[in-house]
Amino acid sequence: MTANRPVFMVIDGHALVHRAYHALPPLTVSKTGELVNAVYGFASMLLKALADFKPQYCAIAFDPGGATFRHVQDVTYKAHRPRMGEDLSQQFRRVHEIVEALGVPSFVVSGYEADDVIGTLARRATEEGLNTVIVTGDLDALQLVSPSVSVFTHQGHLGDTILYDEQTVLERYGVRPSHVTDMKGLKGDTSDNIPGVPGIGEKTAARLVQQFGSIEGIYEHLHEVTPARLQEILRINEKAARHSKWMATIVTDLPLERDPSSCRLGAFRKERLVELFRELEFRSLLSKVPQPTEEPEPSIKAEAAPIETEYRIICKPAELESLVQALASSRRFVLDLETTSQNPMQAELVGLSFSLAPGKAMYVPVGHLQAGLEGQLPLQQVLSALKPVLTDERIEKMAHNGKYDMTVLASYGIPLANLSFDTMVAAYLLNDKALGLKDMAFNRMGIEMTPISELIGTGRNQRSMAEVDIPAVAQYACADADITGRLREILEPQLIVQDLWRLFADVEMPLVPVLVRLERNGVVLDAPYLHEMSRSLGEQLQRLETEIYDEVGHQFNINSTHQLGAILFEELRLPGKRRTKNGYSTDANVLDSLRGVHPIIELILEYRQLTKLKSTYIDALPALVNPRTGRLHTSFNQTATATGRLSSSDPNLQNIPIRSELGKKVRQAFVAGDRGQEMFLLGADYSQIELRVLAHLSQDPGMLQAFWNDEDIHAATAAQVFGVAQDQVTSDMRRVA
Repeated sequence: MTANRPVFMVIDGHALVHRAYHALPPLTVSKTGELVNAVYGFASMLLKALADFKPQYCAIAFDPGGATFRHVQDVTYKAHRPRMGEDLSQQFRRVHEIVEALGVPSFVVSGYEADDVIGTLARRATEEGLNTVIVTGDLDALQLVSPSVSVFTHQGHLGDTILYDEQTVLERYGVRPSHVTDMKGLKGDTSDNIPGVPGIGEKTAARLVQQFGSIEGIYEHLHEVTPARLQEILRINEKAARHSKWMATIVTDLPLERDPSSCRLGAFRKERLVELFRELEFRSLLSKVPQPTEEPEPSIKAEAAPIETEYRIICKPAELESLVQALASSRRFVLDLETTSQNPMQAELVGLSFSLAPGKAMYVPVGHLQAGLEGQLPLQQVLSALKPVLTDERIEKMAHNGKYDMTVLASYGIPLANLSFDTMVAAYLLNDKALGLKDMAFNRMGIEMTPISELIGTGRNQRSMAEVDIPAVAQYACADADITGRLREILEPQLIVQDLWRLFADVEMPLVPVLVRLERNGVVLDAPYLHEMSRSLGEQLQRLETEIYDEVGHQFNINSTHQLGAILFEELRLPGKRRTKNGYSTDANVLDSLRGVHPIIELILEYRQLTKLKSTYIDALPALVNPRTGRLHTSFNQTATATGRLSSSDPNLQNIPIRSELGKKVRQAFVAGDRGQEMFLLGADYSQIELRVLAHLSQDPGMLQAFWNDEDIHAATAAQVFGVAQDQVTSDMRRVA
């Protein structure tokens, strides 16, 4: 397991219940006669796993009722298994009660097995920086093992356990976890009725995978397989081998509604769990019930003591003067803006709110359309009075998503100085998932704030904040500033306790004004170049459409998944069909698997690539150029990724393809300035930064020497792996390394 990472435990509910049922003799509740051997075994295994691994996050997956996509693809899949008996099925009600009392989220996805849910959760947990322990009775999960994923399972009696890591899997099967599915594709799996290749057992399968790397590798080098009899068996059963591997492969990209990091464990209902164990007469398990977490975690709601609020509207010169004096004499204050747009480069000021103390806030309206002469002060008068305070480096400013406020104020010639605390950035570092101010107020303080939709509406009926009456906006804006200040008092101590303060104060907060400058500067786009490219691509797409129609013999909607699926798998009768609830799947994986089977596949793939480039970038980007600045302005998101990297949105400039020739042409539309100007674009990137960090932390002599000598680290690694000199390393060897 990767050191110093929180642990996410994901449990295969059906596998554990089945193992417990078959491992234990019948056990009944003396008072009622209820059969509970599977419930007892499940609870015992679960509590042991919780005690052994002490996970911070936990989830459980169950199989859905009915057929899965594997049954649809192959009616023989698990067909030999008898239907679940009533004496087992009736015990699942109690299992779910125990899971609910423990506060463990349950996942069930129609059409997919629990293994697929677990595979998806394990992948996401790795992306979120968590170690994963999969608790199961099914060794299918061994294919998911990685440096951050292990499998904990019971063997024979429930007390016999084993924890599989990469080395343990290699010792058991002779292949690495990523090749377990290749083994099953060759030797089959009798428990799931996966046939494999007749006559090939575990040892032969392991030898073949060790020699050729995978089933695909075997068939690419089939002429090298010995003896000749084995080569012939493999040739005859190629379809079965590939199909068996596909059937055995766990899905890892299901669209789950929750991430592992939202499945925090600790605040469960101990009284309910004890009550259940007493009812079921599980006396021996009572002493094993863990203690709930005493202190609420950052994501758990902490009730705040009621605070008297005093919110005021500043609409007279004397009141504005008093406000400026109060701000100027303060050490720090909260600022929040109300505007006409979520896009800071297009937003116009409607009002400014300030808070100097918990429960107290003031709102200065400046852009309400329906205000009378006495309703608000002129915009320029307000900004002139406030500018000296807002730009004073000695006074700390606090905000929620302060980058937005800084960008808007900069458009009015006010460079906001010393933004020292951003509650959204702080919550992000503390691993909150809901970073909106309203969500944080509810989750952390138990305060339900007015949603903005109550003021401006939604959809077609939505209006600008400038059209809302001043009193309503004042209450809303003052609450935003007030709650932001109160959240700081909660978040700052937690940043310190969790040793995150230096990261927050020295890295994240100084980055905010840098991002503001980047976003405001924007980038010049050569729109005429893209317009010409769009015209040319349009002609290419028309030619492709004609060729696709010629292959089929009639016209149809190429962009319709339903129509395309019917064409490929009913009219043309191509192999590899996979049904979904809306027809046949025609996703990229399906089409890639059909390359070379029929000429129409290459045409469709090219058509899709060109269509996506044209609609997503070539046609869309010119429309996003800001008419005021003549530039394209993206938003760099500081609090969006699990890894801490920045992301880009509206538009996403990090997603423009680079490997294809067309992608490179799209990138040529980004220019340093108007044609003829003496300007240039600079690309700067850390070279292999993660590997340099790894070399420093591990002090591995080979890695250190490679970096000291300014060598290509991947070529140096390949030279060691393959036992050749660096000048003999091929591109394929380097890619493997």
